[in-house]
Amino acid sequence: MNLVDNFFEQINHLPMLPKVVQEVTEQLNEDDIDLHKLANTINHDQVLSARVLRMSNSAYFGCSRQVKTIEDAVALIGFENLETLVVASGVTTTFTSIPGMDLHHFWGHSLITASISRQISHEFGLHAGTAYIAGLLHSVGQLPIHIVFPAAGAQVLHACRGQSALERKGIEQSILGIDHCQIGEMLAKMWNFPEEILCVLRHYAEPLKDKDCILAPVVYVAVHIASGFELGKSAEEIATSLDPAIAKLLNITNQQAFAEKIDSYQHFVHEAQDYL
Repeated sequence: MNLVDNFFEQINHLPMLPKVVQEVTEQLNEDDIDLHKLANTINHDQVLSARVLRMSNSAYFGCSRQVKTIEDAVALIGFENLETLVVASGVTTTFTSIPGMDLHHFWGHSLITASISRQISHEFGLHAGTAYIAGLLHSVGQLPIHIVFPAAGAQVLHACRGQSALERKGIEQSILGIDHCQIGEMLAKMWNFPEEILCVLRHYAEPLKDKDCILAPVVYVAVHIASGFELGKSAEEIATSLDPAIAKLLNITNQQAFAEKIDSYQHFVHEAQDYL
């Protein structure tokens, strides 16, 4: 049995998202959302309820009094923010320990990418919540590689240091015969995420391949910026090193203005660390 066949055999044994994620997302998709029922569901998960309260009491929402109940918190932060928080909490607690991987760094990068994806989508009038989830999950396919193939995963990790997502795909294909974009799509499908998310995971590393996948270039740019922050690059360096074809696709024509936007995204780095 080759590595790809072995992976397909084992993927069904990988962790599922916590039940509360499915329950909350299902309730949020109901035509008439029952706030009391929703709050009760959240209250049954200590980690999630604590994060919902922490978000509602953050300076971002500027509430004049301390929010103490989940119902008040949800009413304040809104259903879209709640959905992204629920998914982020569920995903980051599903994989808590993987030998050979620095999960704190991994999720930090993913959360920064998610926040930047959401911000860019706001600026382009796209669905911000979907962009956030797609950005959060963009590289989730890397995790099963280390779970199923720990030795090969270590080899991939060593070979991919400092490489772009597209270069990483090529290295993974040469070593494993499969890449994190394919695996991420499979995993997200197993978790019942919609096609719009699956499309981004499939194409974010090569967003020009499918122009109907409108969020793929958004996540590509978010990954580019988040990676630049990690490498200590200036906003100007990040702006000028963006693939010109992607910049053209997103109508990024003024590099100085783009660099100023990038600089304003720096606070997402601190937000990610606070979340973790």
